Amino acid sequence: MNFKRILVLIISFGLSTWLIAQDDMMEETVTDTTQDESMDESMDEMGLEEELLEYEEEEASSPLEGFSAGLTGSLGFVNGEFITNTPVGGSLVIMTPYGFDLGNLGRFKISLAFGAYSGKAEYTMNILGVDVTTPVDINPSAIGVGGNLTLAKMVFAEGHVGLVGDGMGVRGFAGVSLERIMKRSLGLPVNILVGGEGFISSELLENGEASYWGGLGARLDYTF
Repeated sequence: MNFKRILVLIISFGLSTWLIAQDDMMEETVTDTTQDESMDESMDEMGLEEELLEYEEEEASSPLEGFSAGLTGSLGFVNGEFITNTPVGGSLVIMTPYGFDLGNLGRFKISLAFGAYSGKAEYTMNILGVDVTTPVDINPSAIGVGGNLTLAKMVFAEGHVGLVGDGMGVRGFAGVSLERIMKRSLGLPVNILVGGEGFISSELLENGEASYWGGLGARLDYTF
């Protein structure tokens, strides 16, 4: 009788121990599952935050990215016979990111030019069969479409075709770019270009003559 009671107690103790162990395993499994779910939720939230940041960065990019603008000032010292006092003034050049590659020569970028200059010229009028030459002030403007090309970040050339004065004409500017120093060495968003600027007009004044002028120019470019 005592042996049976002892046996029942042993079996009851073993069964109780096994049930307790099963409960502990279930709790651990639930805990691990909860932790895994929490980690998955955290990863999902981080992924969403990264996507939102990337989206915000894309939205924050400037619509003028890739564009640049430059102000050119020039002092003329070469001119045609019609001009007596070489025009001086300046141009605004807007460079766009659009263009095409020219192989080893680099990339040709489309740009726009707007300029205003002032000088003096001699205007000849025929009065009663007699040619009369009088000095006049000239204020030719220049508006053109063209492009620019930079070789090895050092030598540049650009040209524009449009109106110069009261007739069709061209504008050209070529020289040396300081981009390697200004942007790469100093980390500045600006560039300085120094060179020669020239203009040719088929009609500098209304009913006037074709002429040209040129001089030394310097430009400050700002990249957006």
